[in-house]
Amino acid sequence: MNFKIKFKLDRRGLKNQDGTFDENAVCPIKVNLHSIASNRNYDFKIKDVILKDGSLIKFQANTKDFQSIWLNRLKKNSFGDVTGETTVYGQKMTIRTLLKTKEDILNEIISKQGVTDYKQVKRLFYDYKKENVFVNDVYSGFNKKIKDLVEGESSKTAASYESTLNNIKRYNSFTVLNFNEITIEWLKKYDRFRRKSVAPATVGVDMRNLRTIFKAAIKINPSLEKNYPFGVGKYQIPEGDSKNAALTKAQLLQIQDLNSQNHYLQMGRDYFIFSYYANGMNLKDIAKLKKGQTHWVRSKTEFTSKSEKRLDIDFNDEMLEIVSRHKGKGKMLFDILEDGDDSRTITKKVDNKISAISKQIKKIAKILALPEQLSFQWARHSYATNVYRSGVNLKAISETLGHSSLKTTENYLNSLKDENKKAIDDAKRL
Repeated sequence: MNFKIKFKLDRRGLKNQDGTFDENAVCPIKVNLHSIASNRNYDFKIKDVILKDGSLIKFQANTKDFQSIWLNRLKKNSFGDVTGETTVYGQKMTIRTLLKTKEDILNEIISKQGVTDYKQVKRLFYDYKKENVFVNDVYSGFNKKIKDLVEGESSKTAASYESTLNNIKRYNSFTVLNFNEITIEWLKKYDRFRRKSVAPATVGVDMRNLRTIFKAAIKINPSLEKNYPFGVGKYQIPEGDSKNAALTKAQLLQIQDLNSQNHYLQMGRDYFIFSYYANGMNLKDIAKLKKGQTHWVRSKTEFTSKSEKRLDIDFNDEMLEIVSRHKGKGKMLFDILEDGDDSRTITKKVDNKISAISKQIKKIAKILALPEQLSFQWARHSYATNVYRSGVNLKAISETLGHSSLKTTENYLNSLKDENKKAIDDAKRL
């Protein structure tokens, strides 16, 4: 190999009069290419990236942010061994993920035979187009998925995959892991190892993420199908012992009848009830509603479903009254977002709002003597459960929830299994 690469901040021209640098100044992040043969360093810029949502990402940061994004991202134990990566969010995570992709591209370029000139490296870097070829490396599969999620405005899901990747790396002692090594036995051993410190439901998150990466690899390399280790008769992902969180109609009426002079308490009540009547719409989708809108697409599946699922929203009098109390400006139906907010701003505002609402819902639970675990998500589960109890078939409920699988809808109705079991037991008692 003729070169070594790293990323650096270009702080030229930013010295203070006393010779120090302004640590708060935002500087370009550049590629630093070191030629081993000539012992010379060359710097060149990283071109801006436009994400799928249309937002522009510039590779730049101040000194402190660059430390957390890149230079100090690796976690190490007392022996100096790497144990994972620090967690960053929002724009920092986006830049880190994209830098890791750029690093992979540069390492691929400088490892090629015949690449000996700085200008050649720079040209190949700017002209690089990744072919859809199979790479037998589980970690690369995760990194690609994380990059796609970041670009698709799914930073929370990307963080979940990042966590799973770090967990697997630690379990595998940071050695190379190929897809053909992911066998039924490997999965069982990993499962047993993880259950020593976390609940089965948490293990299930890791396993579902890994299954998604494996399926993506099969699409590129179908020969992996014969060794697919997940499913009936193979390794089955643990579901955990979580129960469907749903309120009865009587309990829901208690919340609907609540009328408070406390603005924040009323806000918690309003958004919970609106979600219930809007077929369990989550807060991000509520926040993104525009005036006059009668159809919507779930943000959660907007970039993952094979076909767009357009869902109806029918406003009743209660919903319209809620809208009137929280009316938005410009085109927005509610006062959570503003016209022109980019993806990062939307995520931040929605996270802040759900945090505020969650606190009020806990207070409502206490006032009305409802289950103390009550959360905003219960509105969605309550909708599914009560509609199912009324006799609506599972497929129709699944469509109104925007689910791509009936299995997902069935998971929402787990609490009914206990009710049915009790009814059966009562019925057969002599």
